[in-house]
Amino acid sequence: MAAKAKGFTLIESIIAILVLGISMSVLLTILFPRVENSASSQYQVRASILAQSMMTEILARGFDDNSDPNGGIFRCDEDDTTNCTTAMQAESGETPATYNDVDDYVGCWHTNNSSECSFGVTVKGNLNDIFGSDISSDYRNFRVEVSVVYDPDSRFGFTDSLNRYKKITLTVFAGKYGEYNFRAYRGNY
Repeated sequence: MAAKAKGFTLIESIIAILVLGISMSVLLTILFPRVENSASSQYQVRASILAQSMMTEILARGFDDNSDPNGGIFRCDEDDTTNCTTAMQAESGETPATYNDVDDYVGCWHTNNSSECSFGVTVKGNLNDIFGSDISSDYRNFRVEVSVVYDPDSRFGFTDSLNRYKKITLTVFAGKYGEYNFRAYRGNY
């Protein structure tokens, strides 16, 4: 009496290898790229939180260095005696603690481990100086570039040449996870 053979036949082994190969190719093309991008949404949220904090800090300041913070009779550019500033930068000697208008923040702000800025953008300093605490461990490799420009009033229904609005653009760079743009307007009121 012959003993019954145990194990896999050659055909069964080949079919098993083919099934494993197909399933691995499906995993490699569909599932694994998703795992690689799983941190992207976390970086988007962190970038928006950083931008919201930075924008709140900027919008809490006055419209212009020549604006009266105590609610004077005339705003800058509204009469012939007080013109709005043309240079969008901090006045000499100002520090983040003494910034008083939105264009003082123009430039590149970074954390301790990310001091590289875009070409032509002035390095302003560390984000820690703005927020007053060390955020470099929470925002490793993040940087924020701020630009402020006068915005044409025609879209808002004004046809005169007064500088009524400044457009503030924040670009948050989140390392290899991309850059995120945020915009706000500050009115001359």
